[in-house]
Amino acid sequence: MRMKLGPLLAGNGLSILPVEDSGSAVELYTDHVHDLAIIIAEISHSADGLLKLAELNFKSSMLPFIVVSTPSAGSMASLLDYGVRDYITKPITPDRFLAVVNNAMEKAPHPACALNPMGSGSGLVDLLVIPSKSDELPRVLEWIRNKTEKLFGHGETDKFLCFLNELLLNAHEHGNLRISEDEKAQLLELDAFHSEVESRENQVDARIEISIAIDDEKVEVNITDEGGGFDFGKYVNMSRQDLEGRLFSPCGRGIFIMSHYFDGVEYSKGGSSVTITKALASAGNGIL
Repeated sequence: MRMKLGPLLAGNGLSILPVEDSGSAVELYTDHVHDLAIIIAEISHSADGLLKLAELNFKSSMLPFIVVSTPSAGSMASLLDYGVRDYITKPITPDRFLAVVNNAMEKAPHPACALNPMGSGSGLVDLLVIPSKSDELPRVLEWIRNKTEKLFGHGETDKFLCFLNELLLNAHEHGNLRISEDEKAQLLELDAFHSEVESRENQVDARIEISIAIDDEKVEVNITDEGGGFDFGKYVNMSRQDLEGRLFSPCGRGIFIMSHYFDGVEYSKGGSSVTITKALASAGNGIL
């Protein structure tokens, strides 16, 4: 399987550093800078090593982490504790594989770029309003990175932004562009999701409003879109059994995992506005 997927990734502009087992992967992860982690394994045969790698990823860079395996929901579910959201089951088609990779990389926080640093704040609310366009979302993440990195540290800030990006994407794709979960799943399977997003962006004139407030104890971020809201309780209050049933779906897990990372998640306006809180003292803790 690795011999087939490696050239596929290389042909799409990614350089590959292959390893034979999870122990070697941990060493490679520690010694190099990466953009993506793809694990091809029989989970039941290497669960401890995979959990160690997932925990290392969660505590450091929070890379997009994709597990390729035969179906085994019970063993895969333990990886959710460390924010692993993307799974592909065998057999795999090239188009489906690349669609999952693209989706996982889209959800990751973009690397920091050289921007003028802004102060960390002192309880005052800062506001940013952007057009609801995919290429505007990285600007929001960098705006928040500049305000929080000194508080959280680089690794924790990446983690914070990774889960926050889930909410930004939801506001954009599901809120303003009105793409339902079922529609997104179908489009991802057909590798047609990004073209549909681009098409709807050209038809919709909407905004996303983001505010951030920082004090000595916590960071609070609000994200509000112009959509019609959604049944957020279905995702926030999902049972572990329901979550495991969604493991092999291309979407539908992010809100649940995000809600267990932040210390507070409060929806309003029918689901079109969400406020998250992260206590400074809880930075670095696990999820579930």
